[in-house]
Amino acid sequence: MLFKTKRGLVKLLASMLVVVAVVTLVPFAAAPEEAEAATRFSNRYSVVETARKYMGRPYVFGANGPRSFDCSGFTRYVYRLHGYYIPRTAASQSRVGAFVAKGNWRYGDLIFFRNTYKKGISHVGIYAGNGRIIHAWPRSGVTVHNFTTYRYLATRYAGARRILK
Repeated sequence: MLFKTKRGLVKLLASMLVVVAVVTLVPFAAAPEEAEAATRFSNRYSVVETARKYMGRPYVFGANGPRSFDCSGFTRYVYRLHGYYIPRTAASQSRVGAFVAKGNWRYGDLIFFRNTYKKGISHVGIYAGNGRIIHAWPRSGVTVHNFTTYRYLATRYAGARRILK
């Protein structure tokens, strides 16, 4: 027999049980920065996923959703579902949050355009990655456009703001 007494075997099994319990019950803690970064990405991604749920809803000037939207009504509605309260108009939304340099966009950033139907900031969408925005567009309702290649929008790019942490 490997153990001289049953008591030695019991002690070994008890020790192994403690080790298994500790390894199982104590989660491996990621570095706080990594955990925070993962949470931030998850939050930004979930905002984009929420926006996608409204694809195809019609554009109606002045509409706040959920059946129809205009551009800023759409961004405001989606952000509100995630606990962020932003102003109603595209121009007002362009003055909140942190400035984002061109090309440094992240999921969920607000992308602004000028001179679409009036002078100044007049349109907004939610950045969805790869140069795309989800936005309420007069011609097609809530839709996705690549604003870096869609000439009409590309020539009217006015900046971006980050609301999400």
